[in-house]
Amino acid sequence: MTDPSFPPDWAPDATFADGRIGLTVRDGVAVLAVQIPQKMNALDVHATRGMVEALEAAQDQARVLLFTGAGGKAFISGADIGGFDDDKQQGSSFLERQKILANYPLPTIAVIRGYCIGGGLMTALNCDFRLAGTDATFGIPAAKLGISYGFDGLSRLVQVAGPARTRYLLYTGDRVDAQTALTWGLVEQVHDTGALWDEAMTLARRIAGNAPLSIRATKETVAQITRDPADRDMQAIVDLSTLCQQSSDFREGRDAFREKRSPVFTGQ
Repeated sequence: MTDPSFPPDWAPDATFADGRIGLTVRDGVAVLAVQIPQKMNALDVHATRGMVEALEAAQDQARVLLFTGAGGKAFISGADIGGFDDDKQQGSSFLERQKILANYPLPTIAVIRGYCIGGGLMTALNCDFRLAGTDATFGIPAAKLGISYGFDGLSRLVQVAGPARTRYLLYTGDRVDAQTALTWGLVEQVHDTGALWDEAMTLARRIAGNAPLSIRATKETVAQITRDPADRDMQAIVDLSTLCQQSSDFREGRDAFREKRSPVFTGQ
């Protein structure tokens, strides 16, 4: 059975894709939830479009975004194949919208309970951090469905878990539990299901309280480091570093340190 209390007190301020995606923004923390529990939060083309619309809506309001699946039974159980017009549309639209998440300018945290399968695992890996409940399970059943993942679909998994574990997941189609996922680097933290949301919110609020320009610069720099040397935009790193050094937030951080008080950052 689904858990109607996950996320706790969930009542989205806005919905997208006919209710498939919900969004709230409170005190700089956005929560984006896939809310299709009757299909284990499987994503169809409408849901992926709604995901992008929700990301765009949150970008100017929040400093950090939590991405989760409502109901507690599944984060995302994969792609709802019946919700795509054809196989080509299924693959191309899903990957293009995943790139938007991967390149999202705000810090992103996947909060995972239950099934995190196939495209769900890809979605989680395209977030900056992944926190899982002890009930989470992970897998990619491509070989059991006769499908394949291309370069874009597997590159992040190889970066995180390594080639051998990627092969294991894809060759066997097996699922692994949360503790194995932690050992393999698929997630950064595992918590009891009752504590998971509080832990995620604590992390999100800690990030939201820091200097937004500094976090933006770090996110972009790490992204550039992970690219092939020929594709790196070193000037972008220099420009963001200069922007931080010339910002009001830099002066606020310096003054707060001298005055032994907590800084109040504005992102300016």
